[in-house]
Amino acid sequence: MPTVYLGATYILLPQFDTVSYIETIEREKVTHVMMVPAQIIAMLNAPNFSVDALKSLEMILSLGAPLHLEHKEELNKRLPGRFYELYGLTEGFVTVLDKNDYAAKPNSVGIPPQFNEMKILDENENEVAVGEVGEICGRGPLLMSGYYKQPDLTADAVKDGWLHSGDMGYVDEDGFLYLVDRKKDMIISGGVNVYPRDIEEIAVQHPAVQEAAVFGIPHDKWGETPLAVIVLQEAASADPEELKDWINERVSAKFQRVQDVVIRDDFPRNVAGKTLKRVMREDYWKDKGTKL
Repeated sequence: MPTVYLGATYILLPQFDTVSYIETIEREKVTHVMMVPAQIIAMLNAPNFSVDALKSLEMILSLGAPLHLEHKEELNKRLPGRFYELYGLTEGFVTVLDKNDYAAKPNSVGIPPQFNEMKILDENENEVAVGEVGEICGRGPLLMSGYYKQPDLTADAVKDGWLHSGDMGYVDEDGFLYLVDRKKDMIISGGVNVYPRDIEEIAVQHPAVQEAAVFGIPHDKWGETPLAVIVLQEAASADPEELKDWINERVSAKFQRVQDVVIRDDFPRNVAGKTLKRVMREDYWKDKGTKL
């Protein structure tokens, strides 16, 4: 919409293919792109990736899901000074990490734009202190009027004019937002909150790993324990048990240790490119011959 409003050229491709995507950017001298993390990772690993082919780019905006720091750093190393990250909900709240703030706040997803407000609330709807994890809530002119013909769902999402995201995070002393994880994806192991993203950030540092997704699976003793699903780099090979040991040696706490590692060719994704952990959890138990 901003592209159309400004009278700029907007190129709409029939589907995402890394090779033709890079060719189009080079041929059309594209300046701005918006990509989900899976597309950024695929582009970095494309056979025709080159700095020269993508030199016209002024903005690479990552959105739709968190981009792990390992991949942010790789992108910024190859194409410096172009990275932006947007955290947002279709319901109408966003934060943006500007390229000029990336160096100082690489783990952050930025601050709300003008006319938007944000606060972090605990389970009792009280605002938490700086650095304390809670639910991300926001309001502003983009906020939806409600879910279509679903007043109960609307009432759960918007309370006193504040949109409750269902995402967990915290802000620093400068007001920059840091994502922790989806509230519903949080693993409770032995009564301790375990955030899958912390484990994923470790897993993607392994040289053979391209992408990682972590979610909880039932455990007789601990209630839940983490499972890591891995997509390997092209032509790479790795043993699941060795990957499991590698990850567990590097996580910061015992309760973050993964119970199992599963290697897949790719992740199931929705039409927006987001990873579907629910489907992977169901697939895991189907393979085990166990019902959830």
